[in-house]
Amino acid sequence: MFLKYLTGKSRQIITMRSQFLLKIWSGNMKTLTKNIFRTFRRTWARFLSVSLLIGLAIFVFVGLFSAGPDMRQTVIRQFKKENLADVQVIASDKFTDADKKTLNHIHGIRAISYGKQTDAELADKGIHIISNPKNISTLKVIKGRLANSNDEIAIGEQFHKNIGEYITLKTNDLKIKKVKIVGIVRTSEFMSKTKLGQTNVADGTLSYFAVMPDSNFTISDNLARATFKNTKYKKAYTKNYSDTVSENIEKLERVTQKLTKKNQEQALADISKKEENLKMAEVTLKQKELQLKENEVQLNVTAQTATSYQAQLQIANQNAQLQQEKDKLKKLKTDLAQKKINLKKAKKQVSLLSITVQERSQFAHGYSDYGSSATRMDALALVLPVIFFAISLMVSFTTMRRMVTEKRIELGTLRALGFTRKEVMREYILYSTATAILGTFFGSLLGTFFLPSRIYNIFADGSYQLGNITFVYNIPLLLISLALSLVSTLFAAYWAARQELKEKPSSLMLAKPPAITNKIFLERLTFIWKKLSFSNKVTLRNAFRYKSRMFMTIFGVMGSISLLILGIGIRDSLIELVPSQYEHISAYDMIAVYNPGSSNVASYQKIIKNDANHELAIGYETFYAKSKELLDSQSIQAFTANNFKDYIKLDKEPTADGAILSQKLAHAFHLKVGDKLTVKNSEGKSYHIKVAGFTTNYVGHMIYMKPSYHEKVFHEKYENNAYLIRTKKNIENQNLAEKINKNKASLTIVKSKVLRQTISDFLNGLTNIILIIIFVSIMLAFIVLYTLTSINVAEREKELATIKVLGFYQKEALMYIFKETFLLTAIGILSGLALGYFIHKYVMTVIPPEYVMSIPGITWTNILISSGAVFFFTFIVMIIMNRHIRKIDMLEALKSVD
Repeated sequence: MFLKYLTGKSRQIITMRSQFLLKIWSGNMKTLTKNIFRTFRRTWARFLSVSLLIGLAIFVFVGLFSAGPDMRQTVIRQFKKENLADVQVIASDKFTDADKKTLNHIHGIRAISYGKQTDAELADKGIHIISNPKNISTLKVIKGRLANSNDEIAIGEQFHKNIGEYITLKTNDLKIKKVKIVGIVRTSEFMSKTKLGQTNVADGTLSYFAVMPDSNFTISDNLARATFKNTKYKKAYTKNYSDTVSENIEKLERVTQKLTKKNQEQALADISKKEENLKMAEVTLKQKELQLKENEVQLNVTAQTATSYQAQLQIANQNAQLQQEKDKLKKLKTDLAQKKINLKKAKKQVSLLSITVQERSQFAHGYSDYGSSATRMDALALVLPVIFFAISLMVSFTTMRRMVTEKRIELGTLRALGFTRKEVMREYILYSTATAILGTFFGSLLGTFFLPSRIYNIFADGSYQLGNITFVYNIPLLLISLALSLVSTLFAAYWAARQELKEKPSSLMLAKPPAITNKIFLERLTFIWKKLSFSNKVTLRNAFRYKSRMFMTIFGVMGSISLLILGIGIRDSLIELVPSQYEHISAYDMIAVYNPGSSNVASYQKIIKNDANHELAIGYETFYAKSKELLDSQSIQAFTANNFKDYIKLDKEPTADGAILSQKLAHAFHLKVGDKLTVKNSEGKSYHIKVAGFTTNYVGHMIYMKPSYHEKVFHEKYENNAYLIRTKKNIENQNLAEKINKNKASLTIVKSKVLRQTISDFLNGLTNIILIIIFVSIMLAFIVLYTLTSINVAEREKELATIKVLGFYQKEALMYIFKETFLLTAIGILSGLALGYFIHKYVMTVIPPEYVMSIPGITWTNILISSGAVFFFTFIVMIIMNRHIRKIDMLEALKSVD
């Protein structure tokens, strides 16, 4: 607008100058743009390697931090859809109308529904059958439909049967036993594919579950599912939810204990009434017996005096009637004796009448293990990404800074040509930003979707019956990733360029003088230094001359090999867990638990004595304990015997004044010798067990007691209720288990083989995830070595050209660089072994489940494989760089740096 106030000539001059400046600016921008593209084209390998480094770090960071939440959210969504019960209340016999009325009116219960459950035998396998749930813990139909009539059944996904097939169930609790399969269903109460619980039918292990109409059961309601009001908006697998449920269970158990006591008292009252009736019947029977004897005496007297035929015929008829009365009396005696036996049995069974409360970790098979798997991912996320990011950020930062330093002369030239500092820095800002964004994009993409999905599928395919994964989009996590990647690239490039551009253009156009060489430590050890060859002396001097380059290589290799050591070490430790437990500590094949009050105990014990290869009579019970730090109640196995020798290897024997606890149990509850552990039985009764010592046990929480101390704790006379059994072969194990469970005294069988397989399946899932980490660690090691070596070669092109001019052969020129690399790699490996050991030791305290104790330690195989892998990658990088060194122009060495 101001041009209209100027004269024509002035206006023309200003316009021409503006056009000239615009033309210059356009030309400058064109030159800078060309220069930027030229930089991308010439350093594409470096650009990709830095992007890959950032991408790998973000892949692990986002992937591991997303895996745990994704796993939890997937099943939480499933729990909400199915309205999974917070607790189950189980009656050992049945719920009376009075029981239901009491449970229905408990304060805090949002909803409660009743159903039936029983165990049956199917082709020598145990199957758990439940009635169709109404509105709590509903089923998802995968294929077909639910059973509508008594001759139909819907089966779980564990079944290898097809819709339309018929199966025959062995049980007295169903009306119709031959039923048709009409559907395949899924429920969160049976998440696990293999761990469905123990039973007293077939071989003692539940292999399947199924659902039938309520009308096909011959038993009364013995199962109640309930949800609480104060858990409606609380998420599973959180401390808040766990604590709330625990508080509710404590209130509920106070009610169920009263109901149990009331039912037992009522049962005893009924038995007492029946006993009175039996006594009255016994008196009546004796009176009849006396009357019968009197009649018999009178008949004998009459027979002696009778003479006529008619009188003798009458006596014969009376004798026949008398014999009938005798037969009736004999039958009444037999019935009375049987009723006495039945009452005696009923008295013994009264103690087994109970109403118990179970939380999700107890009734939802796989619930606790799945949550533990997600927690393991959280634990890994706190360790591995830190190492990955530390290495990646360090190498990326160094790479970008050195790239700017390499272009020092170009910076000076551009400034001398009139480009501003901002215009010159634009190239490095764009380059570094593009590197960060590319790495962040692909790393975040794969970390958000691929890694969590892969981890989830490893667990879901191997151990659990679950639907498709639900992804949780963690925006703050992605922003943190981008920020960290920009710090390692953009900030590094900006800071380096800013420092360089502080100098005058004339100074920038001169190459930096080489670093001043100081004597290294070995030079002072003349007796060693003098014996070294010239090339070795040069290698040592060069290696320690550039401190930043030296430390970057050492730290890069150290971090990479520590990750390899960690990954392989975790795998080795997990693989060793099961053999260490079941081959060196637990030397038994099964635990056979029976009811000592049963009238069939003698026949039960006879089976054990005759068919078991070796057996040890013990006391066995399962308890539960809750720690403030753990989400779920911990299941604890308690063993009682005077001596466990040859069956369980203990580090210390229990005493008459205390029990021996497994080390993991003591660690979980922060116990020391002299402390007391509070445990609850299935009925919710609490007991306090004094700690006398600890023993090594890799799988499961264990308590070992002597009978004398058992009596002190439980205030009752001790009696054995189980056997530890060893058999010769697995076939014998299977046959013996089936034979034992056919005896009516049998309660359950706990098979070591099943426990071993369950633990193995769980640990195999973790092992497969660790293999992914090992693979990513290998990639990281290779990229780090390639990036640092390529920078080293690029910075020393003039030096390499000079030695080639001096007559060095290609092999000698190559080794001039790689002797240093191998030396620094060796130092990095030694440092990394130590770092890997300590990281592995820490990780193995957090990665195993709460009931598994790790076996820390690094094997020589691990050390050799990890070290060999790093040296192998160094060799591969050497082969790649050999081509680059071969192409170096020797005339470059003759050019003046001025």
